[in-house]
Amino acid sequence: MPVLSIIVPVYNVATYLREGLDSILRQEVQDIEVICVDDCSSDSSPDILKEYQAKDNRIQFIRQSENKGPSATRNIGIKYAKGKYIAFFDPDDKVENNLYAELIHAIEDKKTDLALCGYSTFPTHQIHIPNFKPYHAMQPMDFIQKNPRIEMNNDLCYTWRFVFKRNFLINKKIRFIKNLHVGEDTVFNYECVLQASSIIMIPKALYQYRINNAGSLMRLRYKPYLTNNLQKLVDEKKRLIRKYNIEHYIPITTDLSEKIILRYLPMLFNNLYNNSNQPDKKQGIQQILSMTMIRDSFRIIGFRNIYPSWKEYLFYLAMKFKFTRLVCYEYNKIFTPEKRV
Repeated sequence: MPVLSIIVPVYNVATYLREGLDSILRQEVQDIEVICVDDCSSDSSPDILKEYQAKDNRIQFIRQSENKGPSATRNIGIKYAKGKYIAFFDPDDKVENNLYAELIHAIEDKKTDLALCGYSTFPTHQIHIPNFKPYHAMQPMDFIQKNPRIEMNNDLCYTWRFVFKRNFLINKKIRFIKNLHVGEDTVFNYECVLQASSIIMIPKALYQYRINNAGSLMRLRYKPYLTNNLQKLVDEKKRLIRKYNIEHYIPITTDLSEKIILRYLPMLFNNLYNNSNQPDKKQGIQQILSMTMIRDSFRIIGFRNIYPSWKEYLFYLAMKFKFTRLVCYEYNKIFTPEKRV
């Protein structure tokens, strides 16, 4: 049985795949299996995986017969994993050579079910360290209560900066939600943290997350399922809050509400203005502002000023009371063609 199973979901990443695989094969922990699950790539990713499998017997290559998305792909990796520990890796990223050694050592030293670390971005060179007490085994509620800005700080985003005990995931039956296409890793991490006996954080940026410039172009494209996907994401987060009986803990509900208004609502507006099939933007704004998750968030936040300026706060009030004409006027100024370049 290998010490560590590294699950790599692969989909059209031929440009970066060799660099990513070389990065994990150089790990200080050498007793590993690398489970690469290709989700019907149309580029040369499968050929690269076959090449690496032929020269390193630690590489496993599983090819799906149809595209199923990242959640189902990762679940297949969990199904076939045999290691004592499980980690996830996105093949367009890189890792420090000591990433898995440090996280596994922390789990074994403090006898926790999982460990997480910080990450850096490249080529932008930003450092992100979770806002948790370092090198300290935390109980789930201790973890939640002492970090009231988990949502806004994105402290539970990205599964790739965690290492999990395999038996923990198997025994607790924790899997990625197949029909969730936005934020699926955050929901998975929430479930793990809330079911764990304890958690530990290493305050080091050991994972290197690639910021792809193509992402800026993606923001100019209309995503037809974004509204439904964000609603599913919020529903899943609220389900977990109810399941683990922490809805009475006010900071977690206000934190999620702020995330919805400050992050998700602008995404919905942006998507609306990218939709050339809906010329009536006023009607679209009215529909967005009438969504249950938006109305609930306005109710929970109330009249608190969560914005850095009074001008933005006044705009918040216009949205809260559905002054659609004013909201539409302001967004028409924001989304002029010259400002979208």
